[in-house]
Amino acid sequence: MRGSLVVVGAVAMLALAACGGPGPLALRGNPQDVVRAAASRTMAVGTARVDVTIAVDTNGTGMDGTGVADLATGQAQLVFGRTGAAAHLDDQFDLVVAGATDYVKADENAPVVGTTPAAPWLAGSPRQLALDAGSQLTPLDYLIVRPGAAIDLAFLRGAVHVLPYGGEEIRGSNTFRYSAQIDLPVAIAASPPDERPALEAAYQAIGPVLWPVDVWLDDEGRVRHLEMASNPELHTTTTKGNIIIYKDTGNALPFTDLDFYDFGTPAKISVPEPDLRVEAR
Repeated sequence: MRGSLVVVGAVAMLALAACGGPGPLALRGNPQDVVRAAASRTMAVGTARVDVTIAVDTNGTGMDGTGVADLATGQAQLVFGRTGAAAHLDDQFDLVVAGATDYVKADENAPVVGTTPAAPWLAGSPRQLALDAGSQLTPLDYLIVRPGAAIDLAFLRGAVHVLPYGGEEIRGSNTFRYSAQIDLPVAIAASPPDERPALEAAYQAIGPVLWPVDVWLDDEGRVRHLEMASNPELHTTTTKGNIIIYKDTGNALPFTDLDFYDFGTPAKISVPEPDLRVEAR
């Protein structure tokens, strides 16, 4: 479900914008400041549709997901299915993100470990869900450990080592791509108290690593696309390869991609009721 990325002819103009020259006002100035400001600019639009692609190899094996997000509150509701060589499993996962707590449900014929037919949702922190059900959820567990499943964009306030990369078109909109690394303690310190729980929960799950991310911003400085190494512990800058990267071992490095579009679309997030969920332990 990843949106098409097309290099556009306005690269030179956008490059000037990224360095403070002519171009969209929101993209002028220090690239680190621009990317950090994108968190608040995108969250301010309120809601959006989100498409997610989690790849585990170059043959399209992984998961695709789609849903809606309330960017202002860091809540989201998405449905995932397996792709490629795993598509024959035909299983589906429902994911609800609500701040520092995630809720996941699988098909009735293969329920998430620890759940029951009467209480089919497993609830807990990202770290606990990854520990309790990671083997069954993989590769979804790589997404869950990100702040708000990577939809809580406050993590961009911790962007460091930011480099402008180039202009591209996404879903008909001009965007500019930046390469960065995320320092979660910096993001936590730069965020208001009510926006810190999801960041802190992700830090507990991921640990003290700088994880790479590429971000595409539109002319208004809003996030339109994110690309991350699926495993946050892999210290790799994704801009070194536009499609796929090979590690020193020669193995392909899988990516996780998120598209944000239809800003302002209605987004009703339904957190499972207490009697419908089991707490992860």
